[in-house]
Amino acid sequence: MEVTKTGEEPAPSTKRHRPNTPITKGPSVDDFTPTSMTLDAFNQLSRNQKKKVLRQELWDQRSGEFREKQRAKRSVLRKRHKQRVKLGEVPAKRKLDEQERSGHSIIIDMDFDEKMHDTEIKSICSQLVRCYSTNRHGPQFVDLHITKLHERCRARFDKAIADHTEWPASRIMFHDTELLDVFGADKLVYLTADSPNEITELDTQKVYVVGGLVDKNRYKRLTLDKAEQMGVAHARLPIGQYVQMASRKVITVNQIFEILVKFVETGDWKQAFLEVIPQRKFNEGKSGGAKAVKDADGAAEGVEAEDADGAAEGVEAEDTDEAEVSEEADDVSDRESSV
Repeated sequence: MEVTKTGEEPAPSTKRHRPNTPITKGPSVDDFTPTSMTLDAFNQLSRNQKKKVLRQELWDQRSGEFREKQRAKRSVLRKRHKQRVKLGEVPAKRKLDEQERSGHSIIIDMDFDEKMHDTEIKSICSQLVRCYSTNRHGPQFVDLHITKLHERCRARFDKAIADHTEWPASRIMFHDTELLDVFGADKLVYLTADSPNEITELDTQKVYVVGGLVDKNRYKRLTLDKAEQMGVAHARLPIGQYVQMASRKVITVNQIFEILVKFVETGDWKQAFLEVIPQRKFNEGKSGGAKAVKDADGAAEGVEAEDADGAAEGVEAEDTDEAEVSEEADDVSDRESSV
């Protein structure tokens, strides 16, 4: 028996022993022959560009197998969900005629395609799916418009979320045109972190605009400048009056939409913020949990404008890993993850 220098038995190893199976590696860009372009054109690319071409062609070869696995996975999830509904663990999916039209209108402005990297394009498209899911499953729905869906975002929807054309227009409407081609300037209120104005209510006679951008705080005043150039009103949500955020004020575009929808349902900003914003985003007291502002005098400073990507309440947009969504949106996100 092995013993240590002190005469004690060593602690058992916690390492997991894997069987001696060979590790298979994919093809290298050095010996890869592309099918989507000539070899001369491929050799003129940078190494990172070659890797992108390699990954895309491998995906094209394996996408059929992947989609079959995803269909099987979704089938299992649907059966599991039906069983949970039957047991009363989760509510049944609402039918369209069971939802009540709120009379409010919200636009997600997608006129920022050239401002985002490819991974951010993927993220914002997933966030739009989640916005649709929120609008489709709540007790009330708003008139949701997606404007200026073009270039890479449009291509991604057409390829990875092709069934968006079957979504009911009463729950989401897609426009290739700009904001002002859909609504008059006098009806628009652009929600932006940098606005000095703060809204207290949502007016059914107004159309509220959220910038559809994930930019990791690269662009300052982007949405405010756009609102001023268009000559439309602008405002920010009153987060600082109701809750204290942690040092990193980050929520997603779909969470902004959920906050607006929740306020439409409840008429209570505090409830909307606390129910939608992840708990880790709040300052925590000694007992943990969200720390709500008791009154305006006791509030910390309002949420500072960290991001100009349409984070309407003065917070920055991030990826959507933390957001809770319905099974329908999860399915689409799964389908997008490897596209």
